Amino acid sequence: MKGATLLELLLSIFVVAVIAGILVSAFGVFRESNDLRVAQNTIVGMLKDARSRAIASESNSVYGVHFETAKSVLFKGAAYNVSDPANETYTLSPSLQISNINLAGGTSDAVFSRLQGTTTSFGTITLSSKNAPSKTRVIIIYQTGLAQ
Repeated sequence: MKGATLLELLLSIFVVAVIAGILVSAFGVFRESNDLRVAQNTIVGMLKDARSRAIASESNSVYGVHFETAKSVLFKGAAYNVSDPANETYTLSPSLQISNINLAGGTSDAVFSRLQGTTTSFGTITLSSKNAPSKTRVIIIYQTGLAQ
């Protein structure tokens, strides 16, 4: 006999389906971790950009970053103004959220001083996955204005 039996064919299809299922779930975990890393790097970049603009005294102003559950916004001035067209918004992936904003003074804005780049809004920002809340990334903002 030179053909494959129905049982062999079904077994082959089953093995391929199991392998595909494993690969798809592994890809989802990888994608989630990658999304968290990218979001962390982007927000740290926004903090560094706001601090650099404040140190350079660009437009003779202070700069800051405002945090909400689904986004962060780089803004000019001592306080966040939602209607300012100069705001630069970064929206998180739908699977992510800013789950904890723990900045000194209970604020959701990290504002950097002109020329020195220091902040009184130091603390931590926690990013987490909506699907797996135990998967987190923490951004630390130091009083010196540095962020990591």
